[in-house]
Amino acid sequence: MAAPTIHPEGTVLEGRYRMDGVLARGGMSVVHRGVDLRLERPVAIKVLDRALAADPAFVRRFEREARAAARLAHPGIVAVHDQGRDPDGTVFLVLELVEGGTLRDVLRDQGRLHPAAALTVAEQVVTALQVAHDRGLVHRDVKPENVLIGRDGSVKVADFGLVAAAWETDPEDSGEMVLGTVAYLAPEQVTDGRADARSDLYATGVVLFELLTGVPPHGGGDAVSVARRHVENDVPPPSSVVGGVPRALDRLVIAATHRDPEVRLPDAQAFLAAARGVRMDADLPFHPVPLPPRRASTGGSRPLRGTRLLDLGEDGPRTRRPPPPSRPRDDHDDDLPDGTWEGEAWEEGPDEDLLDEPGDLDDDLDEDEDEDEDDDRPAGRRRADGPVDDIDVAIEQIERRRARSRSRRLLAAWLLLEAIATVAAGAAGWGIGLPG
Repeated sequence: MAAPTIHPEGTVLEGRYRMDGVLARGGMSVVHRGVDLRLERPVAIKVLDRALAADPAFVRRFEREARAAARLAHPGIVAVHDQGRDPDGTVFLVLELVEGGTLRDVLRDQGRLHPAAALTVAEQVVTALQVAHDRGLVHRDVKPENVLIGRDGSVKVADFGLVAAAWETDPEDSGEMVLGTVAYLAPEQVTDGRADARSDLYATGVVLFELLTGVPPHGGGDAVSVARRHVENDVPPPSSVVGGVPRALDRLVIAATHRDPEVRLPDAQAFLAAARGVRMDADLPFHPVPLPPRRASTGGSRPLRGTRLLDLGEDGPRTRRPPPPSRPRDDHDDDLPDGTWEGEAWEEGPDEDLLDEPGDLDDDLDEDEDEDEDDDRPAGRRRADGPVDDIDVAIEQIERRRARSRSRRLLAAWLLLEAIATVAAGAAGWGIGLPG
């Protein structure tokens, strides 16, 4: 029987990996923060959707790709520590936990990057891809959500293996399905489902375009129309969208995103050589990557486009989603990614002091006054200094307490002024009544 998509916190897989909160949820997997109990280290645990875990052929491909990804020992690639299958049917991958966020988080925070920082990201992504390509492994889904930025500024490519396993089809279905995120798909992935190292470079060129401009070159519209634009339209030079982009960077983006893969940059080494030339021509020194903002809530960031299946029939591409999770939809789904994302990034947890910073509430309120306020509180509402279910209610309570405190202070000040005025008037009258 297939395992549920979401596991309760505290679940232990294979007697070793304890699962904690959900970091990200995609169309094919769920990623939990976890702990390797044997080694006592934090990890990320990617759990396959149970519809996929119930497919023996897919699981075999997934396990094979996981073994290949585990051999990619490089600081720019999220490490694969283990893969397993729990007796209850759960198929999972144990990954390096990267504290920080994704390149998408950085883009949302910054809008777009300085050209030197954008080039730094592209170089580090391609350096990681080169390691994979040299071992015959193609990523197939390079996008900002799959580039993790650590708190130390490190750049790591995530999600090797799962997409590659899902990409493969039975021989009779070959060429009729393509998997990827449409905003970054190479034309050959759309037209006939094939992908190689040059397809990853195309996606990296699109990511570089977005880092420089703040928008993807073929964004907007539904998935099918975006996919068709990759086939029918060239990626424009970034300088045609925003100012301040050196022409040398324009040339790099265009060279990486030629629609014809035979004309495109042939491999990662050629991309990196071209990037070095851009640095010299445009005088762009190495620039650190901006750190992702610290998040105040869990759930992961939402990608621009989720991973989709495009059915390449005679009538052209038609969108197909991966098998839907076998679970009821909940209220948090809109806050979670809908693409295949490693999700090893993460939040520092909710700010427990968000509503009760020192000085926010007046400390001179005594217990009797608090109890009086409790009498005024509508049924079902909680005190602002206790657990709060509704932020609006909490803010309302805080503002009410502040208003009462201000009123008391104003009253005290008024009484003090009245007293001073009375004393002054008495003193003046007493002085007037003295004999001369």
